Amino acid sequence: MGFCTFTKALCGCLLLVLVAGCQTTTNETAETAASRSQFRTEIPENLYDVAFANAMAQQIAIGCPTLSVDRSRIARSMKATADDLEAKGYRESDFKYLEENMPRKRIQDDAIRYIQERGIVVGVPETMCSAGRSEIAKSSTIGTFLKG
Repeated sequence: MGFCTFTKALCGCLLLVLVAGCQTTTNETAETAASRSQFRTEIPENLYDVAFANAMAQQIAIGCPTLSVDRSRIARSMKATADDLEAKGYRESDFKYLEENMPRKRIQDDAIRYIQERGIVVGVPETMCSAGRSEIAKSSTIGTFLKG
């Protein structure tokens, strides 16, 4: 798997999380764009962190035959994040805006940094397995999304 495919998969996972995490509100009010702008400056950090951890766990599991993702834990984490954001006032329109303005450069930079810091060689399973086992041992968010 090439790096471009890896980055596209990461972006795809982040987009999926953004869309899946939002709920349609039934009480639409006529709010101005300015009143919503506070929600549209960038992806909320907790959402980005969960989405990035999910995407990295997925890629590690794909690259390491002895690890898999814990889908129920990921689902619970995403639901908790979505509930938190909804409680803070985020609406579907905010998530759609964020989706359309995805910080692709940030995602790419973070993925490259993650790969380099952990000595991952894309296409070499042992490096993916080693990174995954390390995440599990640290009980990091990525590690909690993996099992094996």
